[in-house]
Amino acid sequence: MSSLSRAFETSTARSGRIYRWVIAWLSVSAAIALLLLANSIRDYFFVARLIATQQTRHEMSQQAITLERRLRQDPTRKAAAVTSLMEAGGHLAWAELRGPDGKVLENAGGPSKRLFSDDEERKHARTREPLYKVVPTANGEVVVEVFPIRAPMSQLPPGPPVQAGPPSPMMLQIAMPLSDIDQSNFWPIRRNLIINCSGALALLVTVVVAGFGFRSYAHGKHLDEQLEIARQVQSELLPSLTEKYIGVDLATEYAPAEQVGGDFYDVFPVKNAGTALVMGDVSGKGVPAALLMGVIHGAVRSSLWFESPSRHESESQELNRLLCESASRERFASMFWCYHDPAVRSLSYVNAGHCPPLLVRRSGGGVEISSLDVGGPVLGMLPDARYEHAQVEVSAGDILVMYSDGLVEAANSRGEEYGEDRLREVLATVIGKGADAIRRAILNSLASFSGAVEPRDDLTIVVAQFPPVGR
Repeated sequence: MSSLSRAFETSTARSGRIYRWVIAWLSVSAAIALLLLANSIRDYFFVARLIATQQTRHEMSQQAITLERRLRQDPTRKAAAVTSLMEAGGHLAWAELRGPDGKVLENAGGPSKRLFSDDEERKHARTREPLYKVVPTANGEVVVEVFPIRAPMSQLPPGPPVQAGPPSPMMLQIAMPLSDIDQSNFWPIRRNLIINCSGALALLVTVVVAGFGFRSYAHGKHLDEQLEIARQVQSELLPSLTEKYIGVDLATEYAPAEQVGGDFYDVFPVKNAGTALVMGDVSGKGVPAALLMGVIHGAVRSSLWFESPSRHESESQELNRLLCESASRERFASMFWCYHDPAVRSLSYVNAGHCPPLLVRRSGGGVEISSLDVGGPVLGMLPDARYEHAQVEVSAGDILVMYSDGLVEAANSRGEEYGEDRLREVLATVIGKGADAIRRAILNSLASFSGAVEPRDDLTIVVAQFPPVGR
């Protein structure tokens, strides 16, 4: 069992490493998806704000050009230029016109505060670089920009004499809400936002689904590995055919429908120099059946049922009570257990509801096939069930064929079952052959009958041939 323990530890460690690596990869993928989502939203607001600001500035520059044109055309409208601009602009928050000396000539739209210094405004007028800010107000953010208004000297208001050189311009400060813009310009970036967010969310959902799916996969993979170890444990419980048993030649076939099964067989020597043969079939298949099979296997090995016929019957009743107490009524087992005494050439048995083994022997010029069906009901259903021991004589060359219902109940594509009659037909033709040849003949017949149909139940066959004394 040490090799199985090492296999279990290696499997667990390998599964743990794979699980940690995959979880780390999924975590990184989830972080990337969240970063992509956050970056898409951040970029949208950044670009939207930039577009809104540029669109607002463009509209304000058009208003400033309009006002400058009006002042150049009609100097007399200078006093009401800002008011006219507010009435025509519609979306302006406020506007203020200042003279070359910095004094306010006109203000409309409410009180305003000067956001830029004289030096900033003079540099702006000289270099024509944009001079604007986005400032918060009680009604939301507004864009405030200063525009130089250049009018003829004759149109400038009276004031102190100016120095020689180019005339200083008037300064027009305009404020416009950032929200009063054409929303149709935002459709391209909103479309990109939808696409990017959809991709990020799809990646995130995929990672989450993959995470939950991998947990299920890892759990299933771990169970598969445990089942494989259980299959190895179960296979080690089966007898080794390399061992020579007194008075019997063996050939076996064991094919569980799943990784572990409920069929079992055992062969072991007994103290009176004979050989014990056991076959059982637990109801159902898979892990529950395999667990109950292990209980029965241990009970059979630990009891001394082969000491006498009465002991054989009492041990059958005791095993039946044990299963009735420890297993649910949905779980029961059929079993045929016998022991061969080569000294007196007899086979003693009890059949507890199992498929009757067939004893094949020559009789005159033909073949006689008899069923070994004496015993009682299946184990684990009736606590007070009684069992009867039987004994038959065996001669050199006789053959005992034990099998589970996975053989006779195997079906073909038309739904027909293989049945005991077909098995008898095969056995009638192989009486002179060895145990392994008989096993192969049975399997070939079954394969020819069932074709490509998958087996529905565990299949177990034990062929025991009784050779002449001394072999």
